[in-house]
Amino acid sequence: MEQVLMRPLLVFGLAFGGGTALCQYLLPAAVRPWTALVLFALLVPAGLLGGRRERRAARLLCAGLASGVLWYAGYAGLFLAPAEALAGAEDTVTVEVIDYAEESGFGSRCRVRLTDGSLRGEGMFFGSAALLDLEPGDRFTSRAKFYSAVTLAGEARSTYTSRGVFFRLYGKGDMTPVPGRAGRLRYLPQRLAKALRESAEGLYSPRAAGLVTALLTGEREGLDQQSEADLAESGLMHITAVSGLHCGFLALLLSALVLRRRHLTALLVCPALLGYVLAAGSSPSVVRAWGMVSLAFLAPLLGREADAPTSLAAALLGILILDPFAIASVSLQLSFGAAAGLLLFSPGIHRVLSARCPKLPGMLDSARRFVIAALAAGLAVLIPTAPLSAYYFGTLSLVSPLSSVLVLWMAPALFAAALIVTALGMVLPVPGVLAAVPEALARYVLAVAHALAKIPGHSVRFTGPAAVWWLALVYVLLAVCLLDRGGSRRRYLTAFAAAAVCLAAMRALPVRAVRGGTLTAVAVDVGQGAAALLHSGDFTALVDCGGTDRPGSAVADILEAYGWGGLDAVVLTHYHEDHAGGLGELLARVEVETLLLPQLRESEGQAALQREVLALAEEHGVGVSYVEEPREAPLGEAALTVYPPLSAGDANEEGLSVLCTAGAFDLLITGDMAASTERELIAAYGLPDIEVLFVGHHGSKFSTSEELLEAVTPEAGVISVGTRNTFGHPAREAMERMAFAGMTLYRTDEQGDIIIQVHERGDGT
Repeated sequence: MEQVLMRPLLVFGLAFGGGTALCQYLLPAAVRPWTALVLFALLVPAGLLGGRRERRAARLLCAGLASGVLWYAGYAGLFLAPAEALAGAEDTVTVEVIDYAEESGFGSRCRVRLTDGSLRGEGMFFGSAALLDLEPGDRFTSRAKFYSAVTLAGEARSTYTSRGVFFRLYGKGDMTPVPGRAGRLRYLPQRLAKALRESAEGLYSPRAAGLVTALLTGEREGLDQQSEADLAESGLMHITAVSGLHCGFLALLLSALVLRRRHLTALLVCPALLGYVLAAGSSPSVVRAWGMVSLAFLAPLLGREADAPTSLAAALLGILILDPFAIASVSLQLSFGAAAGLLLFSPGIHRVLSARCPKLPGMLDSARRFVIAALAAGLAVLIPTAPLSAYYFGTLSLVSPLSSVLVLWMAPALFAAALIVTALGMVLPVPGVLAAVPEALARYVLAVAHALAKIPGHSVRFTGPAAVWWLALVYVLLAVCLLDRGGSRRRYLTAFAAAAVCLAAMRALPVRAVRGGTLTAVAVDVGQGAAALLHSGDFTALVDCGGTDRPGSAVADILEAYGWGGLDAVVLTHYHEDHAGGLGELLARVEVETLLLPQLRESEGQAALQREVLALAEEHGVGVSYVEEPREAPLGEAALTVYPPLSAGDANEEGLSVLCTAGAFDLLITGDMAASTERELIAAYGLPDIEVLFVGHHGSKFSTSEELLEAVTPEAGVISVGTRNTFGHPAREAMERMAFAGMTLYRTDEQGDIIIQVHERGDGT
């Protein structure tokens, strides 16, 4: 009976979330108040439907939807609209730092609030590296320009608003300190989180420290690229997002410390979890977990039976009341999806697996029960979160249920040991024997993740419509099995077999599509950057690997989809982030034999990136060779010629250029060299007439000169450019020159990955 009394909160909370989602994804700002009024008006006819329970449910549904819409509209008007009105303005502002700064692409950034109260809510301040020296509570005055938190590079996005950030400030001058509130109690959680990070760095090896820090605080900045790639590919990244798993571990630990005394546990768990939530950054996932766990412990004390669905809805309602824009948070959607999956599907999957797995004698049966429980949980979580993973990350790990079996059995031990030892290290010297326990457990997790990430076909990449249709088929088959309750017990096995066959066929299609040609070239869509794959016979080379859209992963996905395996050579034309910044991510997933690099002459500004490239090569055991004169590189039935730098000064001019020849077909890549260096290239080497030009410098007006076009007479041009760039690429002048030369143009920002296939007769298609 008590559960029934709690259910109205379930209906209202979910409806409230639905109202905020309507505003976030469908309703324009102008119609939100009118929509709320219509929904409130529906309360009267809703009270006339069906029986008493149906009428109450209908009224709660209408009231929840209307309240969610109205709350979102009011919140937007109070917090977001004033900030958007200031976008483009420049002023002298005084701000208070509310968290530790972090490095960004052009200096550093930190969360701030304006001290004069002219704007409500938090903002993000972008400034110099001096921000890194500030403590939460410090204040400073600076000249700054306001930017929208909604529109990024001309595109509406929820990256900032879903995290409670409503304006961006870019510092335009020096930061003048003013008296602040550093050291106060309100910033204690931030100081504890920093102390925990520093303790982990001092106690464990770099890779283990990165995992421990991510596990305890949710901050992944300490994870190296290999660990991050392995955790993502194996479906284990969720253990680094502080959520119900971690809150459950902490609750179990506290319960064990007080000998499982119910009342004392409840009194300890709620405030302890709240402190942990604040120290972990108060992300939606951990707030949701805190709400659910706290309600579960408090319900018996209040004379009520714990009700997980209602607790979930109450946690959602609480988060959205504090910030309705959080409905767009990927963390919130994945966290609530996972929790809903456990509640809805885990019991049924557990029953099916238990019925089909016979009991075993003795301790083996305990292992059997654990494996069944872990598989049931992994599969249950996968059902609602798979579409979200496909949409947001473009990938779906197929080995995540297996990773749950291999890792979750020791996850509570890792969390407890890491928390106790790392917290102890904040105040006392910790013996090495104590630190060795979390170190060993963290290494085990990373080893499992690395092994699973190397399994062929361990994930599905959503790089085309075929994968989307396959996922839709899986859900159709699942729905049929769930609805056909009277069908054969083998229906799930039949559905699984059908999905597996379709998946195998889907994987075979791209592999067959690129077979048989003399050369296949792919301009990989990496956003604002460049990456070109060249494959012939059993050889594969890559020219450049940089961009704004995870270039290393994008290249690795193409290699996996086409079954090309590793890379025989990677050529970096020059040391700029948009051409070399994705190398670490690439090496974490793909084996590379050799790096062909330019040697810097006068462009010392890029020496740091060159050192980073060399360090990555040493870490992954990749050979390095500097190109000082024209060099032939093996490429199966094709020929690859790499030309050395021709000019000195700017990194663009100290770069390499590449000519790929397959029979009568020629393809030229010039990197970011300007017109003056293009003229030197023409004069120095007898370049042939080419069929395809990978257009220089993403279509900049300073490249792809008339002299180059007249010398090599390309028939087609491929422009690697991002939809979001502030450089005006491709430039009108360059486009007009290429149009006048009669070239057919292809662009990655419009066509995505561009594939060129050359057959034996030498013409490309």
